Amino acid sequence: MGGKAILLVVIAFSLMFSVVNFNSSNTTTRAVENLSEYYSRTNLQNIAASGANMAANIIFKDPTWTGSFTKLPFQGGYIDINVTKFAVDKIKITSTGYLTGIYDSEIKEDTSLVKIILEPSSFSKFGYYTNKWPSGGYLVTGDTVDGPFHTQGKLLTLGSPVFMGKVTTKGGISSIGNVYGYGPADPEFLGGYESPVDVPFTLNTTKIKDAGNYDGKVFQDAGGNALDVRLVFSDDGSSIGTVEYSTRVTGTSTWSTPVTAKLDTLAPNGVIWNTKGNLYLSGTVNGKYTVGTGKSSSSYGYVYLEDDIVYRDSPLISDPANPGYTITNPDCADMLGVVAEKQVVVKDNTANRNNINIHASLFNYDGGITVEGISPSKPNMGTMKILGGLIENEAQTTGYTNGAGYRQVIKFDKRFETTTPPYFPATETYEIVSWFE
Repeated sequence: MGGKAILLVVIAFSLMFSVVNFNSSNTTTRAVENLSEYYSRTNLQNIAASGANMAANIIFKDPTWTGSFTKLPFQGGYIDINVTKFAVDKIKITSTGYLTGIYDSEIKEDTSLVKIILEPSSFSKFGYYTNKWPSGGYLVTGDTVDGPFHTQGKLLTLGSPVFMGKVTTKGGISSIGNVYGYGPADPEFLGGYESPVDVPFTLNTTKIKDAGNYDGKVFQDAGGNALDVRLVFSDDGSSIGTVEYSTRVTGTSTWSTPVTAKLDTLAPNGVIWNTKGNLYLSGTVNGKYTVGTGKSSSSYGYVYLEDDIVYRDSPLISDPANPGYTITNPDCADMLGVVAEKQVVVKDNTANRNNINIHASLFNYDGGITVEGISPSKPNMGTMKILGGLIENEAQTTGYTNGAGYRQVIKFDKRFETTTPPYFPATETYEIVSWFE
């Protein structure tokens, strides 16, 4: 090979190495730019999300707070935060983050937006909530609690009861075993267990009454007396059913002539509330409703179940894929919340002495569901089946081990996890229900 050829080879290799070096440098530069842009956008997003979290934390501590922050310095950038209330109880947090960094291969300032919605947590999301846990009251081997469970007291278990949903307590748990033949202490928490969790038991009847006055139905005696209201729901085959209602002054014996009303006319927003007195309830519910009654000092405020109170279609059906198990019925569009400022009582009458079926979430602010005149000498009344949920201040007696009264079965209506009866009681604290980025 002559000298000219060698020179050409050297020039060719030089050009080739120059191209490779250029591409390598360019790739390295792009990689650095991509990494820098990724860092900038991630940091920017974190700034906006942190602003939303900071505002939410303030609201968790002070639910009445609304306001704003402007150009709040944070992690090399800054944040604008705005908190507003809407739709009575909902809160919207808007957090906008600002950061100067590398975006689209340029050094400039960019923004990121986070919006979150908070609202009070409805008590209907619990399969079973009890404010007070009775001293000496145990859930034992063979007991099954369906749906989310919470107590503000200390949960007592004996042996191995089963909890199908998440369990939370404020006062912790005490589990014992190997006594009375109940086996070792081994409660099963299939949905997990967390403590301490504080969910204060509250009831704001003003909100329900206001909703009733706005677009529902409020019963109130013109003379200021306590009033008994009887509601008999009926499915007439239409999209919205009817209710037959009558009233009497509490303590008297004569009911007014029953009036039958279409529910979309009587209570378009689904709220029927008796300001002061008692409520007598039965029938077949067609639609979504919250019904209830208030009290005066320590008197009244009872909801008496005179017979079954059920939906047109059961909220639960047999699971064809798993015989013996149930699933949510997709055809059930009905929903009921029952609110007693005292407690719910099953009437001791002919209709209820051979089982009672209850489709509803039952809220007992001053007690728990019980049976009229219940005692160990009462006859066996079959099964009290609640498909929905039970919220109560403290558990009451519904049956005895000698067979008197009812055997109680509570199945959680899982639709209550995401949907609630209209204006059903909620906590005074907020939870995040939506997060947009």
